[in-house]
Amino acid sequence: MLRSTILMIIAMFISLSLNAQKDWKLVYYNDKNGNKIEGELQELMEAIRLGKEIRIYFQMKRQDDSKVFVEHLTEAKYLTILNSPSGNHVTAQIDPIVGQVPVFDKGHILLKENLEWSLIVSTNGVNDMMTRHLVTGEVMDHRSVRWSTKWYTYMDKK
Repeated sequence: MLRSTILMIIAMFISLSLNAQKDWKLVYYNDKNGNKIEGELQELMEAIRLGKEIRIYFQMKRQDDSKVFVEHLTEAKYLTILNSPSGNHVTAQIDPIVGQVPVFDKGHILLKENLEWSLIVSTNGVNDMMTRHLVTGEVMDHRSVRWSTKWYTYMDKK
């Protein structure tokens, strides 16, 4: 019993030490039209090329009241650097999640049974989201939406 407790404490210490070695840094911030607000797109692309972890932050505002919104922060799971005639852009796809819906008036969020939500965000402000029924496979909603996105990577402490 004492041995397993000591091993657990050592594992927690190692885990905390590894996580303490990361400082997340905002490297790029684009508005809903793809215009740069802060940072450098080249720095984001270089972080991707170096295999750095990327996190994205965005807000989804209610269409009828922009003062009411949810904020999301998630890890990017599949990153693409798109080199096209319209310029360079980065896209990030997240792992699909169980669908959820905010109940703003009551201050909580509910899960939506049998629905899965997927998302691709882009530095050009055009984001693609899709909701799919898990049982039937039917696509329930698929649309492009615009919002600003903050792009973070971590910098190793020296």
